[in-house]
Amino acid sequence: MNLSLTQPCFWALQILLVSNLLQWEIVVSLPTNGGESGVNEKLTEDLFDDAIILSQHINGLAIETRRIFLSNNFSSDMFIAFTLQFNRHDEFVVNGLNSCHTLSLKTPKTEKEAQRISLPDFVKMILSILRAWDNPLYHLEIELKNMPGAPFAILARVKDIEVKNKILLDRIMKIAKKVKRGIEENEEYPVWSELASLQSANEESRFFALYKLSYCLFVDTDKVEHFLKHLKCRYFDGYMCQDSANQIRLQ
Repeated sequence: MNLSLTQPCFWALQILLVSNLLQWEIVVSLPTNGGESGVNEKLTEDLFDDAIILSQHINGLAIETRRIFLSNNFSSDMFIAFTLQFNRHDEFVVNGLNSCHTLSLKTPKTEKEAQRISLPDFVKMILSILRAWDNPLYHLEIELKNMPGAPFAILARVKDIEVKNKILLDRIMKIAKKVKRGIEENEEYPVWSELASLQSANEESRFFALYKLSYCLFVDTDKVEHFLKHLKCRYFDGYMCQDSANQIRLQ
């Protein structure tokens, strides 16, 4: 039997449907700031985690590169000799390794010092370290290609570090926007000025430039990893700390 439009049950059904639609619209239109805030915080946490994992990978590549330099026939004799000289406190080697091109940056050496640096300045410091390696990594790859006997294992890792360093820079710029707007992409950073040594006709000078670069690269990639952990810990008011996240490693 068909329902007539004038029958009471038909109109009761219509009123019920309209009522349900109105309730649905009210629910949909309710503000979702609390949910968005939670989602944004989760996205920010993921951004930090991604940057930290990437920095760990870069540091691992730097360690591997130095290990290969010390064990490969291409460079092991020179690198072991420099290491022995350093252990004997040879003035030339010690002074060389204590003059990494990023040394001009004022980086914290203790947790207390790190806590005194504002979050925007902490981000700028990390960005400066990463940008300071753009040029040396580029030239390191080129010069290694021109050196007879340079192992592919080193070349591949240097290239990988160079690429990942640029990706990490992009990640840190996104974190910078979370910390404080106004951090420019053209902020000043230390300039590497030892290309002549890397291109020197003198074998000892050339290999010491390699030795110094591999050492300084390891030191700086290690710093960036620990600085990022510290930054994440502070950004989330101590809620996202790892056991070693707030420990600034001395170098």
